Amino acid sequence: MSLLDIAFPYRQKKNFGAASFALIFIVIILEVEALVLVALGVVAGRMDLFLELQEVILPGACLIALSASIVFWWRARQWTKQRVEMLNLWAGGGTSFGENVAKTRTTQK
Repeated sequence: MSLLDIAFPYRQKKNFGAASFALIFIVIILEVEALVLVALGVVAGRMDLFLELQEVILPGACLIALSASIVFWWRARQWTKQRVEMLNLWAGGGTSFGENVAKTRTTQK
């Protein structure tokens, strides 16, 4: 399993799972830490303040990452299901794909 399979599970016709959730969680933590580092270390010139405030910054980054990952996980499960369904329809051939898409659109209205 590669990193792309974790980031885009629909490529293997799998659902968005715990590994994908963890990957997004870690990426968001790193992004928040990097933003605070740039803001305090580079712009303000206070690298010492960045290091001293790590006991506040890291839990805050974890809270932000957790909430964003939960929302993304909740939405991505629906996206992945729809994507896998479309891939399965497309595997049946172009004509059956168009017929099934037309059917789902008429039932949604």
